[in-house]
Amino acid sequence: MFRLILLGLAFLLAYRLGFFSMVVDLLPLPGSAEMNDKPSWKVACEKYSGKAFELDGSLGQCSWIVRDSMAELPNSFLRYVASLRKGAASSIHWVAPIGDFSRALFVLHEDSISSAYLHIPAADSSMIWIDASTGCRFPGLCPEQPLGWSSLSISDDFDFSGQEALLAMDKLRGIGEAPVRPILSGKVLATGKDSLGYYVELDHGYNVTSKMSGLFRYDKDSVSFEPGSWVDLQTLVGRIAPRDSSAIYLTIRRNGHFVRWSDFFAESHPVDSAKISKFKEQIGL
Repeated sequence: MFRLILLGLAFLLAYRLGFFSMVVDLLPLPGSAEMNDKPSWKVACEKYSGKAFELDGSLGQCSWIVRDSMAELPNSFLRYVASLRKGAASSIHWVAPIGDFSRALFVLHEDSISSAYLHIPAADSSMIWIDASTGCRFPGLCPEQPLGWSSLSISDDFDFSGQEALLAMDKLRGIGEAPVRPILSGKVLATGKDSLGYYVELDHGYNVTSKMSGLFRYDKDSVSFEPGSWVDLQTLVGRIAPRDSSAIYLTIRRNGHFVRWSDFFAESHPVDSAKISKFKEQIGL
């Protein structure tokens, strides 16, 4: 009993003197060995058969020449980008901070043309991929304004819901005789004339269709498309009426349901151009 009391007093004294804390401080923390043994970004790059380059601004680059096999690429995004190549081989460059090489800032794909993709924070702070040339979320649909530079803004107090005719369409204003082009490339479903004017209806795939109505047929070829023919973003489908300010009507349906043009465009362009420009400046692109 006396020995147990002495042993208890010894433990109590050691605790008060901080002996146990000193011992714990000398022991390796859980996971510290793994952190110390974490391979450098060069080693991580070469592990996936890439070639490493050191860039300015504490950035590193890992590059691959991609041919038939994409198995050596480290993630699904790079494998998807590589699958878009047109030729027998293409180059892919992954650029990220040296301290966290898994967190890419941008990816460059060099094929017959060069394409850059930015890894940029969205409004909710989640990281998304953006096509650097279009500003569109990547991968995904990338619609364009059908009136292009000739579009005119609609005032904030314009009430769509207050006009029965516009419950299932959007009104887009533009400069008189402005050219009208598709919002996306697609297949012609139908053309004709209704109470609003001439119209063109297109199937864009991905269960998305659009119908542009109220076109002014200024010559016989402006909307003369055969059903089943293919149109791209540069195809002229018609022009708006020759007035100082005129309009067309746009109906977008996804999975059969009407979608507002502003919502459809915002989904594909989740980051504004000013933020994209600032991001490019920050990373020196």
